[in-house]
Amino acid sequence: MTIIYTPSDVQELLGIDAITLRKYATHLEGHGYLVQRNSRGHRTYFDKDVLTLRKIIEFTKQEGMTMDRSVEAVLALAYEENNSVTFKEEVPIQTINDGDAEQNTNTNTNELLNRIEHLEEINVELIKLLKEKAVREAKQEEKINQIWKYVDRMEHQEKERGLMIDEETRKQIAAAEQKKWWQWWK
Repeated sequence: MTIIYTPSDVQELLGIDAITLRKYATHLEGHGYLVQRNSRGHRTYFDKDVLTLRKIIEFTKQEGMTMDRSVEAVLALAYEENNSVTFKEEVPIQTINDGDAEQNTNTNTNELLNRIEHLEEINVELIKLLKEKAVREAKQEEKINQIWKYVDRMEHQEKERGLMIDEETRKQIAAAEQKKWWQWWK
């Protein structure tokens, strides 16, 4: 039975935060490693992914190992293990000093990080604007309710005035139709 881990499970297992896990996964994907995603596009991890991430963490702790070099080393080891190559003794990792490729990768990574930061800033601004809009809409709703109450109150007063006028008119008509005491002979 295959266990599928959520990002929060992997963070807990490896003792890292969400940003670090996302960074590792992005580096892996940048080097062609396939991290599975669910139907919503969120990353899901298997045991092999957790082991790969654990190895990357170990390699990055070594002196002189950058993130890219660590990912390349781990992926090379994984490739060799999948192709049944067995080592009799541990061989120190040799790094290729290809400054252009590393610089391009760093540039791409920096561009992606800058884009992510920019998108996060936009999201924060959008959330702020949505909150402000919600407050404005609530105030407008309150004003509309006050206007409706005022209109209802005015309609009620107008109806009462109309009834009072009708009653006063009836009284005046009744009084006009009544005979006056000096007109008793008529």
